[in-house]
This record gives sequence, C-alpha cells and structure tokens, in this order.
Amino acid sequence: MITPGKMIVAGCAGILLAGVSPPGLAEPYLATAKGLHCSSCHSHPGGGGKRTVYGNAYAQTELAATRIGGDDAPLWTGEVNRWLSVGGDLRGGYHYTDTPGSDASSEFAVNRATLYVEASVIPGRLTIYIDQQVAPSASINREAYVRVSDSKWFVAGGQFFLPYGLRLQDDTAFVRLATGTTFDNPDRGIQAGYESGSWSMIAAITNGSGGGRETDDGKQFSVVTSYVQPGWRAGVSASVNNADAGDRDMVGLFAGVRTGPIVWLAEVDLVTDELSQGVDRDAVAGLVEANWMYRQGHNFKLTYDVLDPDDDISEDLEVRYSLVWEYSPMQFLQGRLGFRTYDGPPQFPLANRDVFFAELHGFF
Repeated sequence: MITPGKMIVAGCAGILLAGVSPPGLAEPYLATAKGLHCSSCHSHPGGGGKRTVYGNAYAQTELAATRIGGDDAPLWTGEVNRWLSVGGDLRGGYHYTDTPGSDASSEFAVNRATLYVEASVIPGRLTIYIDQQVAPSASINREAYVRVSDSKWFVAGGQFFLPYGLRLQDDTAFVRLATGTTFDNPDRGIQAGYESGSWSMIAAITNGSGGGRETDDGKQFSVVTSYVQPGWRAGVSASVNNADAGDRDMVGLFAGVRTGPIVWLAEVDLVTDELSQGVDRDAVAGLVEANWMYRQGHNFKLTYDVLDPDDDISEDLEVRYSLVWEYSPMQFLQGRLGFRTYDGPPQFPLANRDVFFAELHGFF
C-alpha cells in the first residue's frame, strides 16, 4: 500500500523529473551532455564496461584537461586489430568514516580492478565479450556473453548487468542499492535490444538470482527504454522477479537535461517485495544530481539521495548528500575527492555517518 508520505516522496521526485524532463566512465551525465546513447561510449548498449573507439577518443580529447603528447599524438583506441579490442579500469583510494557512537575508521584500499576483452569474430555481427574483476578479492566474472547484432538489433546470451535505470558509477546510490542493479549483481540469461535514432530499448530474461545458482523455476523480466535528444533524455524501467522466496516488482523513471555547463540527472524507483502471501513491502528511492563541468577536466558533482525503505514504518526516511570533485589532469587518469553525509533514523548509527574519500582512477 502506498501511503501519503510515500506519495509525497514519489511526487517530489516526479516533479523534479518533469522539470528536467538522462560513459567513458559509466557516467550518464556525459552521455546527456553530448546527447548520445550509452552505446556510443561503451561496448555494451546499456553502458558500463569496455569503451568504444569513440569513448576512448572522448577520454583523450574532451574529458582530460591536458592531453600529454600533444594534439598530434596517436589516439589509443583499445583496438589490437579489427577483431580484438581490450580495456581496463583500476580504482584505488582512501576512505574515512565517522559513525556516531563509534570510533572513526579509515582505510587505504584497491576498490576495484577490471579487465575487458571483446572479440569481434564477425565485425558488426558476432561478438564475444568478457568483463572480469581481478581485484581486490579473487577473480570474479561480471559479464560474459555472446552477442549477435546488426545495425539496429542485438540478441545476447550469457551473464550481464540487468537493463534498469541510469547506469551510475556510484553503486552506493540509494536507487542502485534499493533496486539491486549494481555492478556487483549481474545475472545470467538472454537479452535483446533495439536502437534507432532517438529510441533505444533493452529487455532481458534472467534467472533472477543475482548471478548465483538458480534454486527455483522463477525468472526475472527486465526492460529499460529511453528517448535521447541533444541535451536531454528520458526513460522508463521495469522489472518483475518471480521467485519462491517472494516476488519483487520494480518500476522507475529517469531523466537528464543539460542547462549550460550543468547537467542534471534524476531517477525515482518504486520497489515492491512480497514478504508472505498477501503481504507486501513498498519502498521508494530517488536521486537528483547536478554535474557542473566548469572547466575542461573538472567536474563538481552534487547529489541528493532519498530512500523510504518501508511505507508501513513511519520516520524511517533516509537521506544522503554528496559533494564530489572530479579532476582529469591527463588522458586515462581521474582523481576524485568527495564528502557524503547520511541522515537517517537516530537508532541506526550507520544511517547517520559521514564519509570522506579520495580516489585515483586509471583506465584505458
């Protein structure tokens, strides 16, 4: 049941969406700024993972503040030859967390290292793609699929990220955690997509087990559709996961717009979990983000996240504010400094923590 409080949260997000009527770095604001589909910069039409020739060129000529080697230096394209291309990401940094009632903690860590290999067995028709996480823990496969395609359609089978919502780099955003559509939760199945002009759509049928072993005969159906114009985009997502442990239904809206040097993103999701026969739990997650690219190589990101995890429980609203400075001094290198503060129910200390982080991201 959707309560008045939940309607207010969803309504506010809806107003923001209506008002804004959304990567080389899995950042939808870059695609919105350029008026492009995610497939322009990434091998996977849904975004994330290995960069295309254009995505690599953008990282060297437009994203970086300075191009080392000069304008005449050859561009790295990721292509070993016409049949094979590679890429990678390495993120490491420092996190400081201050949680009420506990001692502050800090840690240097390798956040994530991934390698990408794409074999264009028949260029433009048959592709084999692998996305493998190699650090910080044991090697973990994130995506591995075979894709058959033409200029507009594709069909793929294997393991892949679910088509849903904005493919944000920040997996800790409430809209990603509440829906479970993070870079840590690929799934196995088949997917098909269509992209022509301003329209794109990706639909998938998967096990619904988050990449784990299937335990029942239920399946998850997911779809995302978007409409892209120069300077703005809008889209809708939906997902139904039928499982013996309880069904989950999700629906979401997302949008983005460029206003001068600022790119706005917004998303709102309604998640309904079946707890038992006839008993459901409804949750709403929302995000509004402003990206101010005030100078080449520099971006300030201001984000507001909100989560109502259960509309049957009063005063459980969680809010997060984030301020992040992203600086790309040269091609294939980005530094990030950020601060996040959480405001949630006082009985949950972690829901009221403050986080400072510094990250160095190398990619190719």
